[in-house]
Amino acid sequence: MAEQRPFQIDHARLYEVGRDGIPRTDTGTDPEWLGPRHRQVLAWTALGAMVTGALAGLCVLCFVLGARLWAAGLALAMLAATPLVAVGPVLDWWRHRRPHRHRHLSRSRDFPSGHG
Repeated sequence: MAEQRPFQIDHARLYEVGRDGIPRTDTGTDPEWLGPRHRQVLAWTALGAMVTGALAGLCVLCFVLGARLWAAGLALAMLAATPLVAVGPVLDWWRHRRPHRHRHLSRSRDFPSGHG
């Protein structure tokens, strides 16, 4: 016999209250596993990792060959390229998550009143 729960969660009524005390609702969805949006995030992250890794490898190679000035320049380029790894997740947040996140100064009109 299935156990009856005392209540059901209504996802239309969920909201988050931040440290500032302002309620926020988020109707965004996560990307489908290996869907076009997820593949784009993975591609941007892989591209950033490859650029950073290639610069690190060239830096080590130049250092081993004795070209310390080139190694130092490539090390600085590698450090400058490190934020490229975050481009994919930031783009996904900016395009798909941010537009669905709303802050409310008071209860939203489309938010159910809670009276059954």
